Amino acid sequence: MRAFFLLPALFSLTFPGNILPSIAVAHPVSSTLLQEKTELACSFLKNLYNPSLGLVRSTPSSTIYFIANDNILAERALLACDPTISQAINQSISSCCDSGYDGMHEALLGIEIPLPIHNPTIFTIANSTDGKLFRNVTSATAGGNYTVLWEVHNATGTFPDCTYADVTTYTALELKRRGNITGAEHQMECLNTMFDGHGMVDEAYKAGSESEHGIYQTFKLALHIYALQKVSCSLSYREEEILFRMQGPDGGFHTGYDQAGTYAGTQENTETTSIAIIAISSLSTTSPFAFPFFSIPMWIIYLYTGLAGAAVAGVITVLVLEQRKREKIL
Repeated sequence: MRAFFLLPALFSLTFPGNILPSIAVAHPVSSTLLQEKTELACSFLKNLYNPSLGLVRSTPSSTIYFIANDNILAERALLACDPTISQAINQSISSCCDSGYDGMHEALLGIEIPLPIHNPTIFTIANSTDGKLFRNVTSATAGGNYTVLWEVHNATGTFPDCTYADVTTYTALELKRRGNITGAEHQMECLNTMFDGHGMVDEAYKAGSESEHGIYQTFKLALHIYALQKVSCSLSYREEEILFRMQGPDGGFHTGYDQAGTYAGTQENTETTSIAIIAISSLSTTSPFAFPFFSIPMWIIYLYTGLAGAAVAGVITVLVLEQRKREKIL
């Protein structure tokens, strides 16, 4: 009988308390919830769409339209929920800026980008106040004065390695696309280190501007979720839950939040919402596991699988020895 009392003790050693709570807390997200979140976010983007320009504005109150990164991301984000608007955005981008790619954000779309990633240059495509119109659309037709900008990563300087979570994500995706698994894994190690259980702690969080310092950037969390799936083939339900809490009632995703998960004072914008949609759309809802099994590092899985095997072997050994002892007594 003593052998059976050993089982709970052995398995408590095999799966210590600091592992079990993390397993119990997280849970998969239903496909229904994913669909609801995506549809609501799409509705937010469609409300930012200006049919006269064929572009979405940066924020609900903005008169600025970014070719990249906003509209190339919105085009992809809207593709499934409103292909008509998605195609219209594509045509507007093509009318001025070819594909609209900027040398960084298209890595999310599976398009090649140069490495290392360069600092950005901002080009003014249109400014109705100065009489520089976009596709000959007047201010009156557009509903007011507007500016169309294109941010392209072609400046001379480059971003340092493993410093900013977004740049690290795009680098990891490009290295994975090239088949450089070692390089992609290095970038993922950097990203995983940045995640502190609440959000991505990178250089912007630690020493950025007033709007960035000490504020977790929602789009960077969404990028980490996306990279985990595309590069590491893993999931993090904890991060998904945090991301979903950043969605406002109108469907837009707030740009930032504090450690308590409060997004008050931050606005919703096109970039964050588009990236969130792209990340959510790539989530798998068919996992049979009731906990984030694939988000646990493989070395931990191997370690505790081995310990579990050793525990079972130990119990069997004790049973055999006790059986032999009873046979001798008889």
